[in-house]
Order: sequence, then structure tokens, then C-alpha cells
Amino acid sequence: MEGRIVRLPDELVNRIAAGEVVERPASAVKELIENSIDAGAGAITVEVKGSGKRYIRVTDDGSGMAREDAVIAFERHATSKIKTVHDLHKITTLGFRGEALPSIASVSKVRLLTCAGGDSAGTEIELDNGAVKAIKDAPPVKGTSIEVKDLFLNIPARLKFLKSDTTELSHIIEAVNQHALSHSSIRFKMINGNKTITDTASTNNILDRIASIFGYEITDNLIPITPPAKGGLMRIEGYISRPSVNMAGRNLQYIFVNNRYIKDRVINHAVYDAFKTMLPRDRHPVYFLFLNIDPAMVDVNVHPAKIEVRFARQGEVHDFVRDVIRESMTRSQKTEDRSQKTEFAEGTRITDTDYSFSPQHSALYKDRVRETIERYISGQEPGDDRRWTRDERRKMINNRPSSIVPPPSSLVLSPETESNLSQFKPVGQIFDSFIILEGADNIIFIDQHTAHERILYERFLQKVKDSKIEVQALLLPLNMEMSGKESIILQSSLDNFKKLGFDIESFGENSFIIRSVPSILSGDDYKQLIKDILDKLVIHQQNTSFDEIVHDMILVMACRGAVKANQKLNMEEMESLMKELMNTSRPFTCPHGRPIALSMDKGQILKGFLRR
Repeated sequence: MEGRIVRLPDELVNRIAAGEVVERPASAVKELIENSIDAGAGAITVEVKGSGKRYIRVTDDGSGMAREDAVIAFERHATSKIKTVHDLHKITTLGFRGEALPSIASVSKVRLLTCAGGDSAGTEIELDNGAVKAIKDAPPVKGTSIEVKDLFLNIPARLKFLKSDTTELSHIIEAVNQHALSHSSIRFKMINGNKTITDTASTNNILDRIASIFGYEITDNLIPITPPAKGGLMRIEGYISRPSVNMAGRNLQYIFVNNRYIKDRVINHAVYDAFKTMLPRDRHPVYFLFLNIDPAMVDVNVHPAKIEVRFARQGEVHDFVRDVIRESMTRSQKTEDRSQKTEFAEGTRITDTDYSFSPQHSALYKDRVRETIERYISGQEPGDDRRWTRDERRKMINNRPSSIVPPPSSLVLSPETESNLSQFKPVGQIFDSFIILEGADNIIFIDQHTAHERILYERFLQKVKDSKIEVQALLLPLNMEMSGKESIILQSSLDNFKKLGFDIESFGENSFIIRSVPSILSGDDYKQLIKDILDKLVIHQQNTSFDEIVHDMILVMACRGAVKANQKLNMEEMESLMKELMNTSRPFTCPHGRPIALSMDKGQILKGFLRR
């Protein structure tokens, strides 16, 4: 009887390995860049055509290889990075599995040119879908150059599952950015066709490297992470955004462990834990974190593409990252507070008849009012006038007596209330954020931002359907610098922006000019709005229809254009907002699904005052 278990042929083994290691053109670029870095390169150039499907070339000025090493490098599990099982517990290089080159070569046509320093001749090797076709001499140019052509051409099913050229190119740009950030001392250059996407100078200043990739608008809003004075098994450096500066997506979040880019839930959770209560809903911080840790404490051999790691002391890593970020934000806030106090001391003196507050006065006044309310909620005696820290105030709000807050069901608007909402009249505004409507036996609280968001959303949607977007030309066109990845996505979406009333033109490498905007957004921060839309497009760029893209754009535009919380409205503005809200199709839910209105009846109020 013939055995059912057989040894797989090398060709099939290589293709299985390629399926794990080389998911898309960006995967091949990543593996080749990592080999260049491990070879001690001082400059790396990445060239692609056809979004990497047709052509990839990665060239470096590293140590290069002798001929015998170059030949062996295309065999499975052949590597110079480790030699014994003990080396797996102290990995300090990026590549070590010995799978990258044979995996790439098995699904493409590869041409390798390499020369070790001091050799009189280099080596050229050509392979076609894993089979060696030629080995010959090459010019003695120190370093290595690898060309990859027709990736996945011999695997039509894999080729079919690749995304659009824009999507695949954006993944390649991201792979280059990740390595450029983690190795700022290396010059990185990326060329797509004849266009230079990235060109970073060698630097030891990570902030300069961040600026060269993403622009100075990002770096101007970052604060440094200050590592603890005492040394240990872990050290973290990098930059985080101020809590007031946040993004619609997570596209500017980078974690590096021992200079290896990773995705890690533990560290990500630690960051959000540090930002707890400081971020608006559905907004995200920007961060560039560089964690250096004893290699024995981290296992990088848990994922074929080496994108995930496992920490030996997971909880310790989490708390360390969280605490360092918190302390860094506290130090930054204290510096800003000292600056504000200096400005306040030099500001206008407030008299009994002078109520024109400076921004500093207004901020302090709001703090006092908020503090008074929180003192009441927490049950503190009115006579206790000590100043509370932010943490104390947050703790009190989080631990306030549950009896103070009515059950959520009591706040839900009933169908009867909804159908007779026209009988309610605005009587004022609280916290400069919520409109109060008074009826015969009820009061209703309206979230002014989500209400206006619903109005603008439906107005935008209808105008797009009717192709009647009103456009306002800018008196002075705005120049906008983008990262390479943003530039590619924006360039491919210019027609969609045009349909929404944005006239945006390409203006050189990664630069654009905004000439006109939708009239409905007059006075908004157009640059940030476009960046927010791009964040959404990056998230949803795969298999997304035009209608879905436009819908995402309109959501961002409505949110950005809506009246904000902490914005004072007069009675006429409140009445107009309510009138427009009632003409929408869903006046009690914002486009993101959040409630717009909460209700409280007279009986609840009387019961609260023990009068019923």
C-alpha cells in the first residue's frame, strides 16, 4: 500500500513559504530593505514600476556578498544572521529566517548584482521562478542591487487578489517610511516610475526624519517622550501629539521595538491608556515610539513577516510605556501652564465693570465653573475652596454617585415627544455646547455639534446627488505639503474632491494647491479637513466604491463644518438650528449614530427636588 504522507517538492515548499512572507509587492520591498539594513548600508534606493507588480529594484551600498554566499542566499533557510538555536533568544538583526530571497525568487524573475568590499569582481545571478538561469561576473561596485520583475505572474490567482495600483503603491511607500523612521542615519530614496516619492538625508535627529517624511506641520505639534533617568531593561524615546492635536485615523501611529517596526496591541493599549479621557470620540493620537528592550525579553520569531512580537513581561511593558507617556505629557503641560500664567500676569486687569476676558482669563474662568459643578456632583462641601489637580477632578467625575445620574432609558425621547417637538422653544444654552428646549412638561437637551452635523450631512448629500455643490474661490490659493503616501492617494482622488467642490491641483513633488472649496465650509481649516478625508480614504481604499468614498468624504466635511462644542450661540442662531434640524430625515441621530437629543420630564425634576 502506497504511503499517504509524502515530502513536498522544493518548488511547492518555496511557493508555500512565499505565500506567508510575500503577500504583496510591499512585502518584497520590506524584505529587501531589511537585508540592505543588515548589510550595513548607508544609503538605500527603492525603485518601482507598475506599483511593484512589474518591477522592483532595491540598491544599497552595504557590505555586499562574495559569489559563494550570493548563490547560497537563494536556498531556503540560508542566512548569516543566526547559527545556533541560542541565537534565537537574542536576535538583533531584522532578517534571520533565511526565507526572503528564495520566497521572492520562487514567484518572480530576479536579477542580483553584488560585490563585497575589496573583491576584484562582483557577481550577477539570474533566476526565473526559483530556477537559477545564469551566474556570471559583474562590475566590482560595493553593495547589492536586486531586481524583481513580474511578481506573481506565474500565480494568476495571487495576482488577481492584489488591489489597485494606488493601494499597492501606498503600501510600498509605507514600508519605506517605516524603515526610514527606524533607521534615520540611513539615506532612503524611493522612485515611482520617473517621480521621486521620498528622499531623506541621513540624520541622527528623529524629529528631522519625521519632518522629511510627513512635513513640519506634524512635527510642530509633537512633544518629546522623556525616558526615565534610571536605566534598566527597557528604554523608550520618541514623540507623541498633544492631546489637542488628533487625527481621524490611525495612519500616523508607529511602534518600533529594537528598531523593528511592529504592530502590538499591548503597546497600543498603553498609549490610549495614557491618553485616557483626553481624546474626543473617534479621534486618535499621533505617535512615534522607539522601545529598546533586552532582546531576551522579546520574541520576534512569532510571525512569518516579523510584524508581531511577544513580550516576556507583557504587563511590565504596558505599564512602563503608559507611565512614561503620562509623565512626558504632564511635563509638557506644566511648561505650557507656566507660559500661560506668565501671559495671564501680563494681561488686562479685570474690574467690576470690565468683563472682556482674554483667552487666558476665559480658560481660568471656565475651569472654576467646571470645578464648582464637579464639587457639587462629588458631594464636596461648598466651603472647601482648595484647587484640585486634573487627576483628582477626573477621579471624582468617574466615581460620582450613580444616584445623581438618571437611568439612560429616562433620557430617551418618546415618539410623542418627537412628533410634537415643534412645540418646544429654545430657552438657552449650557456649557456653550448644549441647547435647552422647554415644553409644557419636558425639557430637551440638544447637542449643538451633532445637530448641525446632521443638518450639514443631509445638505451635502443632497447637493452631491443634484450636482449643485456651490463653490467658493479662495482669494489666496493655499499650498499644502503632503507625505509621499498622502500624495499618491490625493492624486488618485482629485476627481472625487472636484465633485465635492474642491479644486485642488498638483504643484510639484508632494505639493498641492487648493484653489476653491465648497461654499458651505467657508472659514474652515481646509488643509486639516482634506487631511482628515485622506485619513478615511487610507482606511477604506481597498474595494471601495465611488459612492462609499464620497460618503466618507461627506461625513468628514459635515463633522468639520459643524458648529463646535464650547461655541456660544445667540437665541436667533439656536432657533434657526432647531428649525433646520426638524427638516432633516433623522433629527435625533447624527450621521455617526450618536444621539442628538436627550429628554427629561417635569416629574423627574420634581422627584429630584423631593417635591413628589
